Amino acid sequence: MDDLIKKLSNAEFFGDFPESDRRTLAELAIPCQLRVGEYICHQGDVWESVIFLFEGNLDWVMLSVGGKEHVLFSLSPNDVFWGHSIFDDKPMPASLKATENSTVYRWEREAILPILYRHPETLWEIAGMLTGTMRKAREIIYGLAFQPVAGRLATLLLDRFSDPDDISVERDLTLSALASRVASSPEVVCRILHQFQTEGVLKMTRATITLHDRSALENLVEPS
Repeated sequence: MDDLIKKLSNAEFFGDFPESDRRTLAELAIPCQLRVGEYICHQGDVWESVIFLFEGNLDWVMLSVGGKEHVLFSLSPNDVFWGHSIFDDKPMPASLKATENSTVYRWEREAILPILYRHPETLWEIAGMLTGTMRKAREIIYGLAFQPVAGRLATLLLDRFSDPDDISVERDLTLSALASRVASSPEVVCRILHQFQTEGVLKMTRATITLHDRSALENLVEPS
């Protein structure tokens, strides 16, 4: 429990709580072990929970009408996720899926609300965070609807090189993972990456991606 309390002190929102409230949270937390590919909630569920990702990685994925999954964003250790159903009793708009063996701690709405009511400023911050998440999801979905695959892939790569001084980054996504994020197939993504390399835009190895021509990627990104 002490390890959980210590990690909660560094978590968004919970880090501002007094020690007594973090200890209460730790006592009420329900531990959950997830294996790669398992879901903690599904799109369409009414899921009135909050989770804290202790270790591992989770993807927030939306299922299209055609049955394809698209990754909207990922959760990393120390991230807190607030189930939408807590606030409106309606089904979840997407699913949470483990991409690594993961440990999470979960609180049901009835357990966590009394603590939140003692911190109204935190409720305001959560509202701001959820609004930001909604805007980010809209931008992603807008891009999926209006950008060709090469443009979507360019956007994703530029996000990986967010610091203009970055020249090389770790290649930590498989072709399948890249394809999921740009709503395409691994074969199409492979062909586009090969084209990028042939044109000298970037170089990929099994371990790294090295960017040679940032402006070439920027030119592929449609203005929003």
